[in-house]
Amino acid sequence: MNLEDRIIAILKNNLQGAPEITLETRLVEDLMIDSLDKLMIISALEDEFSLAIDEEDFAGIVTVNDIAVKLRAEYL
Repeated sequence: MNLEDRIIAILKNNLQGAPEITLETRLVEDLMIDSLDKLMIISALEDEFSLAIDEEDFAGIVTVNDIAVKLRAEYL
């Protein structure tokens, strides 16, 4: 499984009943993610990739692809 597929799987596991999730899916507009969801997703990403993520680093994240880009650039 590549990085993007792992991120999508994490989102699906944390957002029960979410619509189809692609790399272009917008977190707030399409998935209705709130601040609690964001914290749960960051925690799940930390567990999946064995790293510590600063919540402020994810302030500008809009799409699922943005998560992948940020993880590659900053953490992996």
